Amino acid sequence: MKKENLKKYGLVILVMLFVGASSVQAQQFRRGERPQGQQELRGPQAGEMDRKGPRGPHIPNLTEEQKEQMKAFKIEFEKAALPLRNQIGEKEARLHTLVTAENYDERATNKVIEEIGDLKTDLMKLEVGQRQKVKSILTDEQVLALNHQAMRGPKGGAKRGPGNGPHHGRGR
Repeated sequence: MKKENLKKYGLVILVMLFVGASSVQAQQFRRGERPQGQQELRGPQAGEMDRKGPRGPHIPNLTEEQKEQMKAFKIEFEKAALPLRNQIGEKEARLHTLVTAENYDERATNKVIEEIGDLKTDLMKLEVGQRQKVKSILTDEQVLALNHQAMRGPKGGAKRGPGNGPHHGRGR
């Protein structure tokens, strides 16, 4: 009787470990990480990803001068965008504090929401201006490639419409 219970508990623990390990591995895949032991298994597009880096579009036939200008534009953009992103993060933390407080203050909450909206508007204007700067140094062919990629969205697929985002239906 005791041996049977030990076998049952041992089996339950083994199943739980297996389920937990597969869950962690699935989360790694969702975030784009590779599980250990699969680092060597890289497709033909892996080289392209390394060349263009983790972010940014792949623009064909860039000259060295264009690459240098784009690098300077990116540095200038990041310097201007960082304070806005930091302020957005601070305001979002303040908003979280307000909406989870024991005593809800609607006026303060709405004010913070509007401030976040204003900061996001400023950041979006900065991003659009950055894109226009980049376009100003590109050839017509390169601009077409950049525009085509912008239509496909950040991951190469169709852009998400309203309600199709990653947090749709999660009460966010």
